[in-house]
Amino acid sequence: MVHPAGNQLPPTQTAPGANVVAHQPSRRASIRRPARFPVEPFDLVHPAVPAEFDGLTVLHLSDTHIRRTRPRPGHHLALIEALQDIAVDLVVVTGDCMTHPGDEPAALAALAELRDNWNSRLGAFAIGGNHDTAAFLREARAIEGIRWLDNESAYVAVAGRTLRLVGTGFPEDLLHATDQPARPADLTLTLVHYPTEIYTAARLGLPLLFCGHTHGGQIRPHASLAPHTSCDMPANLASGVLRLRDTVLCISRGLGTAVLPLRFNCEPQAPLYTLRRGPLPGDVPDRVVIFNRW
Repeated sequence: MVHPAGNQLPPTQTAPGANVVAHQPSRRASIRRPARFPVEPFDLVHPAVPAEFDGLTVLHLSDTHIRRTRPRPGHHLALIEALQDIAVDLVVVTGDCMTHPGDEPAALAALAELRDNWNSRLGAFAIGGNHDTAAFLREARAIEGIRWLDNESAYVAVAGRTLRLVGTGFPEDLLHATDQPARPADLTLTLVHYPTEIYTAARLGLPLLFCGHTHGGQIRPHASLAPHTSCDMPANLASGVLRLRDTVLCISRGLGTAVLPLRFNCEPQAPLYTLRRGPLPGDVPDRVVIFNRW
């Protein structure tokens, strides 16, 4: 379940790219100022969140879609400005940093600029999307401070507990990503690009997923009507927080654009989640239902 809110945590240093990083218990602090566009704070509630992780903050970036013809578009500049006022525990990037082959240098520069401006206590973890080329992903791995996951897991020790991050490659294969000897972990966060991975994730019992891809429709004749989402999910489930059984999926509207360089009734978004321990509402659904629509 998601509620508008969000408390921030102060930054500390972390070792970039380390597979296991130990950290001291979190201390809560507030956003230095009210969150600026396109950052949108929400509380994300799930019973799988350990008490020690209650208050952990996750900034979700997706679908920046940088082009060589527009290397620093408005949504990128707005995000850079918004990052000046927040400190988070974790940054997750769920793909489509670029748009077309040839955009790699511009997308790499934009990603490095974001890395230089976000303030993330536990580092950043990323996966590729369908627009990200092999050349981009190869070069992106050289950007310090971002751990790329390609059908694998990474582990972070926090407050005597272990946080596991699972990331898919492209094409996505959650079965392969999780079919490895896994270390014991107190909470698993899963990064995917396509929302349809919720079905596999629910079968695997993964509690919290983060994805993008749909752009929330990008162009909406009405705020609640998204005719095209490039996704097999029903259009009314194209963005927001969804649930299937005990799996919760957070679909960002994303930041950039594809096909047409415009958005209508669908603003760019960088969700900022504060994890909360608590029950999921209602009965356990055996179909996808939506908690929070945006």
